Amino acid sequence: MTTVKRYSLLLVPMLAALAAVWLIASSSVSACGGFFCTTSPVDQNAERIIFTQNGDGTVSAYVQIEYTGEAPDFSWILPLPEAIAAGDVEVPEDAMAAFTELEVSTDPVFLMPSLPECVQNRVVAVAAMSMSSVEVFATGEVGPYGFDVVGSEDPDALISWLRDNNYRVTEAMEPLIDLYVVEGFVFLAMRLRPDAGVQEVEPVKVTYPSEAPMIPLRLTAVAANPDMAVMVWVYAQEQAVPANYVHETIANDELVFFGSGQRSNYRTLIGQKANEHGGQAFITEFAGPTSLLRVAHPLLQDLGRQHPYLTRLNTVISPDEMTVDPVFRYDGSLPDVSNVRDLSEMTGVFDCEPRASQASFASVSSEAAGGPSDNNGGPTEVSSEAAGGPSDSNGGPTEVSSEAAGGPSDSNGGPTEVSSEAAEDPSDSNEVLSRDNNRVFLFLLAGVALLLVGVIAFRFRRAP
Repeated sequence: MTTVKRYSLLLVPMLAALAAVWLIASSSVSACGGFFCTTSPVDQNAERIIFTQNGDGTVSAYVQIEYTGEAPDFSWILPLPEAIAAGDVEVPEDAMAAFTELEVSTDPVFLMPSLPECVQNRVVAVAAMSMSSVEVFATGEVGPYGFDVVGSEDPDALISWLRDNNYRVTEAMEPLIDLYVVEGFVFLAMRLRPDAGVQEVEPVKVTYPSEAPMIPLRLTAVAANPDMAVMVWVYAQEQAVPANYVHETIANDELVFFGSGQRSNYRTLIGQKANEHGGQAFITEFAGPTSLLRVAHPLLQDLGRQHPYLTRLNTVISPDEMTVDPVFRYDGSLPDVSNVRDLSEMTGVFDCEPRASQASFASVSSEAAGGPSDNNGGPTEVSSEAAGGPSDSNGGPTEVSSEAAGGPSDSNGGPTEVSSEAAEDPSDSNEVLSRDNNRVFLFLLAGVALLLVGVIAFRFRRAP
């Protein structure tokens, strides 16, 4: 009996810890497609939206929807600036494949220099019924979905209507619906048809009156992951830039590659740049004529024929930062931005190289101080090549200047000399620090073990 009691005392904290883990895991949710989904869908790393500026006072949004759950639980609610007709809601054929191809076609590409000796050594070693005060503007079915376009000046009446028509609205969503109602938005509400399964969920195309694309991120905050990427493509006449978010850049000399070059700090830099502005910043990863893209999907080919210019923007944002809906404007004076970054003539881009370590520390300090500065104390101008750069007349990347490739320069424009002592110190200190950390860890581990032995011995001694 005594033994059972002892084991019970040990099991109580273990069961409590497991219960806490279960509660945390079961409470996590994420967005499905970027706007307002009301269940626990798959954990997604990014929201992907394709906008087209149609030239007739309308914008079309192709929204990728990801969902895991029961078909009756699926509902998706999108705020719109004005009411639309049933014909403005479509399910493009095989649009998921178009998203995949467009992402691959515009992903950043790094032309790497030859592997330095330190890397080579490492490799060798290693709804439809109306109620009072709620207006139903349109209703219908498209693809696997049934939908309604509804609006009201009374948010409580609108929420009641949505629930009565089998659209799930949780308490967390209510204040956000209130906010959009006050701002004069109407809502597209979608759900799966009774005979449709979750495997039939496809991207949706919605066309609505607007002079510029906008992402209703405030609603996304209800079910968004921390540090969620938002990836946007805009087909238009000229380059798209954020109108109410900061437009940031990543210079080539901020990049550091790990191992033999398969991994880099590029995605981390996107998060750091966004965090400097409370998550409200975008980075342009590609901007150029659609004629430069070689795409096979019929939808992408059609979009390229209709719209001469494509912009891809990316950011990382957390739910508590989604307090403003990003709006995009157009600026035809900006240079093209290539997704190909030519680093082939640069040195110090690998983490094992001395200058890479110093550059990464300098990058962190300059970001904390508000960005790098020139010799006169002003902000350093980032050339178009460093930001992704325009391509030359042959479609290849523009040559990167020696300053962008070689890092900081002295007052005469030449590269700053790095002494051999400065190059050797970081690696030596890192090795010493690593050995010290290992010793501290072993001492702590031994202390914890001795403490546990003492507690067990004490309990046995006092047992009846």
